[in-house]
Amino acid sequence: MRHLLRNQIIESWTAAIETDYQRQRINSERSLQASLWSQLNRRLHHRTRRMFIEPAIKVMTSLGPKTLYPDLVVCNSNKVIAVIELKYEPRKRPTYHKDIETLRLIASQREAVAISNNRYRGKETDSTEYGLARETMFVWAGIHRQQIPGPGEDAALRFNAGIPELKSCFLELHAVTRVGQDPSIHCHRG
Repeated sequence: MRHLLRNQIIESWTAAIETDYQRQRINSERSLQASLWSQLNRRLHHRTRRMFIEPAIKVMTSLGPKTLYPDLVVCNSNKVIAVIELKYEPRKRPTYHKDIETLRLIASQREAVAISNNRYRGKETDSTEYGLARETMFVWAGIHRQQIPGPGEDAALRFNAGIPELKSCFLELHAVTRVGQDPSIHCHRG
């Protein structure tokens, strides 16, 4: 997995929680998306990195074609290097099944997936179409209250267990909320 990018994402997540969430500047999933984009934008190399917010990604499912809209996508000069799904549920236990399925579907069809800025209208400056890199990182990040493990479950929040498409390319980030306290930040690599 991409060590530098993984660290930049973890640092950006930590900064978003410590600077924006703890100052009550994040009040929705959209504002979490904006905060993480801003923090990542500060850390990425601007000449070789590009980010998309909610790009349309078409995949094939057993029911036919489906369009997915991941929250953030990070690209290098010609490939997608990270796909990020976000969840903002500070008063609830995290819901993640739909997000993990989105990441799994994208990961399972790496060769067929491509994104571009096809909604741009103006002077052409960068019309690159980005396919998925072989080592694309898939990230789930959420603000939520503590999940109480059931019988036989690990107290750690690991959502990708048993999903072969996400094995060794998955990063999970959590900001666990508690009444009257700062959230605790957790990171799990899969």
